[in-house]
Amino acid sequence: MIRAEASQTIERPIEDVFSFVTDPTNEPRWHTDVLEVHVDPNDGPAPGASSRWVVNFMGQKDMRMRIDELELGRKEVLQATSGPMLPRITYLFEPEKSGTRFTRKVEIQPAGLLRLMEPMIRTMVTRRNATFVGNLKRVLESPAGSFSTASQ
Repeated sequence: MIRAEASQTIERPIEDVFSFVTDPTNEPRWHTDVLEVHVDPNDGPAPGASSRWVVNFMGQKDMRMRIDELELGRKEVLQATSGPMLPRITYLFEPEKSGTRFTRKVEIQPAGLLRLMEPMIRTMVTRRNATFVGNLKRVLESPAGSFSTASQ
């Protein structure tokens, strides 16, 4: 099992960070492995809702992501339901004096021949996870006017 965790304090109110992160259409703005996200307009942000992500990780692939847990202002858990490694991604939001402590956890169980590459994949996932969290901080702390919680 591959596990990676990264955290940053983002100088934005928890409501802004939660709203931005839990809107899957914002994912490509900070999670650079995600090229695009397609959401069914009838599927609101709630457990069981799903979206289709086009990702570029070890080759371009489509993945279906499902919301497994959603606690407003605190937590979102996403589970891939299609794709070769089926990652489980947890987003945690905690209030801090200067804003929001955001944590991104990833769990992946490589199957088949991918198990042979687990040490290499672990290193890649750990580095990339930290990069994505840093990207999110930069996007959300960008100068006024360039950040919006609404999808663009």
